[in-house]
Amino acid sequence: MKFMIIFWAVYILIFCIPFPIYLYVMISEVTAEPRNSLAVSYGYLGFSLIIWLYIFVYAVNNLFIRTFKERNTIQSILRKGISRDAKIIDYRLLKYDPKSDINIIQIMLSFANLRNVQIEHKIMFHDIKPLEKRFDTGKTVKVLLNPDASKSPYFILAGQQTKFNSSGMILRFIFMILMIAYVAGLYYYFYTKESFDFGWRFLTFLHPIIFSGVMTLIFVLIFQLIFGKLFRNEKEERLMFTGRNAEANIISVSQTGLMVNDQPQIMFQVSYKDFQGKEHIAVYKKIVSLLNLSSIPKQGTIEIMYDEDEPKKIIIPTGF
Repeated sequence: MKFMIIFWAVYILIFCIPFPIYLYVMISEVTAEPRNSLAVSYGYLGFSLIIWLYIFVYAVNNLFIRTFKERNTIQSILRKGISRDAKIIDYRLLKYDPKSDINIIQIMLSFANLRNVQIEHKIMFHDIKPLEKRFDTGKTVKVLLNPDASKSPYFILAGQQTKFNSSGMILRFIFMILMIAYVAGLYYYFYTKESFDFGWRFLTFLHPIIFSGVMTLIFVLIFQLIFGKLFRNEKEERLMFTGRNAEANIISVSQTGLMVNDQPQIMFQVSYKDFQGKEHIAVYKKIVSLLNLSSIPKQGTIEIMYDEDEPKKIIIPTGF
């Protein structure tokens, strides 16, 4: 995982910093004449400032603001959270750190959600007292549900402690300083070298001031697209904690034709009655492992969870 993070970080840096500069040096001709009219040049300047401002705001939000919001949410859950008894139905040791004597573990919990519907959910964390074996399969722990289901995390372990990773925060500050220095350096260096008393009329779309920002913005948008898929999973997780359960009749089960990592997406069309007795028809799409295709029910009934406010939104929590 660390190797992949380093690889993609270096890959992005190459395409966002040296590549635009190299491309500009190779194709541009040195000239003391203005390349554009005053209006066009200021249009390019404004365009570049908007791009870099968006990138800075995006970076600050994801590196700092989101972290502080999540910490505040956890502290709020510790004060106002709804207590539940959770039974540990599965335990997995992911990693052991012999220096600190800490286990990184993943456990599967079974507990009642905000609607008192029994659900199962995984959680991964650091066990700082592994010798006490507090999280072995079959044991019971206390969890606190977030009463505000619009914010994640939706639950935490009772007594969970939060603190900032000081080294991680320092690296984030250094990253932001380097980014600001790089962008400011771009504007300062090329203005002093190429303005020739004509102001910003040397700017073109392929100029590093603009093209470097465009390349960075492309990677940001790609990241947002990937994160958007995770956000859809977050919506399903939210429904897991706020939804009601029902027994649904299977109308049809079919493949959509979409493959994700060579795993097919299956579309379920079901009908069910909500807690008020109203009947609804809903569709749910789910990525299923090829190994589990034979276990998918094609007819009969299946357990679902639905959104009380939007009955068309359902999930099938059962794993295949």
